[in-house]
Amino acid sequence: MMGRRNQGQGQLFYEFCLDEAVPDDHLVRQIGAVLNLSWVYAELAPYYSAIGRPSIDPVLMIRMLIIGYVFAIRSERQICREVQVNLAYRWFCILGLEDAIPDHSAFSRARNERFRESDILRRVFERIVETCIESGLVGGEGFAVDASLIEADAYPQRSIPGVEWKKQIDPTAASRRPTRLCNARKRSFVGRERSRDMYCLALSLRRRAPGRLGSEL
Repeated sequence: MMGRRNQGQGQLFYEFCLDEAVPDDHLVRQIGAVLNLSWVYAELAPYYSAIGRPSIDPVLMIRMLIIGYVFAIRSERQICREVQVNLAYRWFCILGLEDAIPDHSAFSRARNERFRESDILRRVFERIVETCIESGLVGGEGFAVDASLIEADAYPQRSIPGVEWKKQIDPTAASRRPTRLCNARKRSFVGRERSRDMYCLALSLRRRAPGRLGSEL
């Protein structure tokens, strides 16, 4: 017999355990097992007033920022949205199902005020690196650089091999080669008399659009 879900009256009481909803192999569990931010309260205590309304938990905001860094969430507004609906993120931030999420504007104020004055984010980074060194994950013997290769808008014939480059080269002498190149191209370009600057510009346009420059000029 085919079964069908009962979609009538909603359930009034729920029994739910957030810890059971997060898989054992989830990345937040691995991070949460080694991350200890209990020392943050003592570091930030001088930057909070002893009276007045309680502020947002600074450890909560730091945990939410770590979620953004680890999972490549680019804005605080998006971090708040993801923590609102993601059970694993809520578990990492030690938030229950009914706990409210801080407004995204609180992160900007904290970063520009207390977090900047106390330099707490740098201290968190240093503590994490120290923990990695103690655990043998980081040896301190090398480093990695993340970069993007961008093709330079340069003329290949004006370059020289790296082994031939000398820091003591006279800049005035180095600039003569492009000038002679422009003058040489000037005699065989179209046969019209043009200024040196216009020829250099035309040669640059020819390299970018070789099929159209001859018809336009």
